[in-house]
Amino acid sequence: MLFSLIQTLGDLPLVFVDTETTGASAEFGHRVIEVGCVRVEGGKITAEYQQLIDPQRRIGPGVSALTGITQEMVAGRPTFGQQLPAMLEVMRGHDGAVVVGHNVRFDLSFLQREFRRAGMEMMNVLGEVPVLDTVRIARRRLGRGGNGLQVLSRRLGIEPVTAHRALADARTTHRVLERLLEPAGGWGCCLCDAIREQGGPMGLLPRTQRESLLPLELEEALELRRTVVMEYLDADGRRTQRTIQPLHLRRSNGELLLVAHCHLRNAQRTFKVERIVRMVREDEASTQEGELFLQ
Repeated sequence: MLFSLIQTLGDLPLVFVDTETTGASAEFGHRVIEVGCVRVEGGKITAEYQQLIDPQRRIGPGVSALTGITQEMVAGRPTFGQQLPAMLEVMRGHDGAVVVGHNVRFDLSFLQREFRRAGMEMMNVLGEVPVLDTVRIARRRLGRGGNGLQVLSRRLGIEPVTAHRALADARTTHRVLERLLEPAGGWGCCLCDAIREQGGPMGLLPRTQRESLLPLELEEALELRRTVVMEYLDADGRRTQRTIQPLHLRRSNGELLLVAHCHLRNAQRTFKVERIVRMVREDEASTQEGELFLQ
């Protein structure tokens, strides 16, 4: 399907995509454990898809604490390649679709690698479709920081029913896009105007390697260098709360580590990213439950 920039979003098929993963980085070999897709035509949901996936590797403890998805839940489920035809029925349909996600570059980085493991190239399968990112639109409208899906949706008057499951988050993203684009005409907004609202065009693949492929809350914590409250699983699996100032990421022995100044110890400490359950800005910690971390 050829996408005209002057067509309205209401005249175009859109597919809202979300993934849950074993960890924070596809580059480190982490895998998809759940996919959720919501296909929207004429501003209305016409099809949905959700599937737990056997990642054929261990799920990080922080991810299980966050999503509720355990190793036992994915054991014996289809692999990504086995479920791919059913997913494509919704994601691609007959004519393709504009791909939409919240911090969508993170999800697409995982999907690209999963497509390749299945012997396919994502671009060849889905085509050169336009991509919209609700995080980018929210940043231009509301500023940087505090744009995690659960926090942002509540700022927009949307109460998500479930958080951090793929289909539920894809549904919430649909409502968030609708609310964010209301000043630009909602579903009557032209594709070119929606692209302008996010600051320019996006494709399925990043234009440069400098584009962040991290979970949103980790990316913003590092970028803004603000003090955050972090819920963390210790070596015994107990949840602890730490007030930290993130400094940078480090890689060691195949693991992604967060180096931060720990206020409790008044010293620099290193935390395993896979053990982080949630992270919230310090100025928000006393007024809300907190924004859960890996999305």
